[in-house]
Amino acid sequence: MPNIDWNRRMVFGSVLGIAGLPFISQIASAQDLGKILGTLGGGQPSNNNGLGLPNGVTNVQADSGIREALSNGAISAVLRLGRLDGYWADGAVRIPLPNPLGSLQRNLRPLGLSRSLDDLQLKVNRAAEIAAPQARNIFVNAIRAFTISDVVSVLRGGNTSGTDLLKQKTKPELISSFRPPMLNAVNTSGAGPVFDRVATRYGRELQRLGGLGRISSADGTQTSQSASPKDQFVDYAVSKALDGLFYYIGREETQIRQIPAARTSDLLRRVFGSN
Repeated sequence: MPNIDWNRRMVFGSVLGIAGLPFISQIASAQDLGKILGTLGGGQPSNNNGLGLPNGVTNVQADSGIREALSNGAISAVLRLGRLDGYWADGAVRIPLPNPLGSLQRNLRPLGLSRSLDDLQLKVNRAAEIAAPQARNIFVNAIRAFTISDVVSVLRGGNTSGTDLLKQKTKPELISSFRPPMLNAVNTSGAGPVFDRVATRYGRELQRLGGLGRISSADGTQTSQSASPKDQFVDYAVSKALDGLFYYIGREETQIRQIPAARTSDLLRRVFGSN
């Protein structure tokens, strides 16, 4: 069973209170949710109906529990990664250099010649750590704006269905929001100048491996053909930084669904069961 950081959970409560994240308070919303779920509606206890909820949980509680679980996961991920060594010291989310830079780095390392590339990788991870806090308000606002249909899809989904929905709703805005601070962080952290030195020093080798123009973002989207290699590099770094955030949001959601000790409030214990 994983360790649960109880002090961190207390921080979540404070942050959520400041954010003012609402949990459906109007009876009409509960009635609509009841209609969609096929339950009694109007905040009456659910009878399970194959949704995996314990008996006695109201529609309002189900709605609130989903939002609280995702908020915990999102804020946890931001706090975890948006600090020194948040990405760099974590092998699960550490950002690698994109190919062909990564291939060149691996080829040169046994020869003791990869120092500048290793420095570039360190600095781009530092840039991600600086940019990560930008995601907090975007996550909070997206969860606040969840519709009743969204909540139902999460209730009926798998272990990371809430994370997947949050990614779908926020990733375009996150990319737009992350890119300016990431670009600035890449430059101020020293990654930008290092990138330029690497491109100059290893230009021939990089061209042999396919050229810097082949760098693409980690989610498979291609940057503009006219984008500079550095711009493409920043786009890649942004996407990898976001992948790390969603990795930890998904892990938190899975733990809350599967592990009783991870349900750190009465609401979470009621909605996700006690077993």
